[in-house]
Amino acid sequence: MKKIILILICEAISLTLFSQGDQLSKSTFNSDMNTILGNKGESHVISLGYFIEINGGYSQFGNQNVLLPGISLGILLNHQWTIGLAGNFIDNPNGLHIPNVYYDSINHNMHEAVLNGGYGGFLLEYTLFPKSRIHIAFPLMIGDGYMYYSRIPYYNGQTHSNHYWHHNYLSSDNFFVIEPGVRMEFNMIKFLRLGLSICYRYTPDLKLLNTSGELINQFTGKISLRFGQF
Repeated sequence: MKKIILILICEAISLTLFSQGDQLSKSTFNSDMNTILGNKGESHVISLGYFIEINGGYSQFGNQNVLLPGISLGILLNHQWTIGLAGNFIDNPNGLHIPNVYYDSINHNMHEAVLNGGYGGFLLEYTLFPKSRIHIAFPLMIGDGYMYYSRIPYYNGQTHSNHYWHHNYLSSDNFFVIEPGVRMEFNMIKFLRLGLSICYRYTPDLKLLNTSGELINQFTGKISLRFGQF
């Protein structure tokens, strides 16, 4: 909880920079888009832009490493404000195995299970000095998630049957999630941005079988490619 409070404080501090940032940025709105690879954009004012982004994230659920690819899209208002949608999902190659989830009454011990699912929601973002080659953005995602446990799959001729699913399904939950963060962006060319970000994922009400409610409350590092009109 202290981590989420810390990042929210950082977000709040950034709001104090908005008035100064707005004044300075307005002076650059009529200037060219500065890009790292030298493909300068035309001098113009865009009141409404758009983008689509693909990203890859790395985090931990408990002590387990997890890969979180995702996608987001949205519109940009006056270059700085972003309103859109964003989402990520678990994509570990062999599934995300969480230990000691369910009890085996035959062998009298605890077994690991495979966790699947994802989360997503409404995206609000503010960008400081968006026409600079390198700039900072403050994303905030608020939404919902769904995750479920299943026993470790094995082939028994019924892998895709309803009987197999009901037999191996263990537990699931819908949950509220909030994810503030900060991202460093690079204007590579006028329609492509590369981003490096860190965010903190927090959900107050995760309820899964024999699992801590703080399982997914953790920092995530992301790399992203954003295409659009900025």
